[in-house]
Amino acid sequence: MSFRPGDRVFGMCPSRSNGAHAEYVCIPERAPIAIMPANTHFDEAVVCEGAFYANSGLRKFHVGRGHKILIYGASGAIGSAAVQLAKAYGAEVTAVVATQHLELVKSLGAARAIDYTAEDFTRIGETFDFVFEAVGKTSFFGYRRLLKPKGTFMATDVGPWGQYLPLILWSSIARNNRVLVPLPPRGSGHAFVEFLRARMEAGQFRAVVDRRYPLDAIADAYRYVETGKKVGIVVIDVAAADESAHVAQEGRILCKPTRDASDVGNRRNPSKASQSETCFPLLGASAQ
Repeated sequence: MSFRPGDRVFGMCPSRSNGAHAEYVCIPERAPIAIMPANTHFDEAVVCEGAFYANSGLRKFHVGRGHKILIYGASGAIGSAAVQLAKAYGAEVTAVVATQHLELVKSLGAARAIDYTAEDFTRIGETFDFVFEAVGKTSFFGYRRLLKPKGTFMATDVGPWGQYLPLILWSSIARNNRVLVPLPPRGSGHAFVEFLRARMEAGQFRAVVDRRYPLDAIADAYRYVETGKKVGIVVIDVAAADESAHVAQEGRILCKPTRDASDVGNRRNPSKASQSETCFPLLGASAQ
């Protein structure tokens, strides 16, 4: 896809260009970016990273109609995305969260919400095709009774004290796909962002934003994220709320930043910009 000055885009930085906490970023047009859905604010489009990792497992195992999936940690960045995407694929979702997040996960599409502070969700007497551990905090052995005979346990990392590692190795040797930490396929970012845009336009996916911080308070944002108590994502408002609007001069399309939205433009001299690169202001960046 070719982009033009004024296009409103969203997406992810390339994998080797980690981090986007700056006023501007310059990336190739072939990078994982896409035109934003209509009527979407920039702070509502900072959703890709958590959803990217959530979707990798769902797609790998073709989660869909007729499947039952339990998601532990369903209120985090990855978990809240997994609930919505699994629902969009047609699966029946059971979400495990704390008391205060029960209504949230129901609103995201969970058919059942379980309060792990009130009951032992591993003893609910039900089995699932998939169990998705979205926070890496619990033991695999408690999940075994939740899995159907050919069920799959998916995790987002190696678990507490790396306890999933030997199980992942065993699963790989046995080739039974019982325990996995699925990673997104290399080079799949652009197709995923286009896919997510379609889900957002269809009303099947939305941002779950916990807090917003200005760029000069980014350290506070990360301190909050590190508490492990956030819900969904934390957004960094890169453009100041009272920043004056820029105007187009000498054929250059400039940006008009606000707290959560902006036209996309190229502030550099267009004659010095590579035609294969897109330069745009970052008005919402997430500390996931």
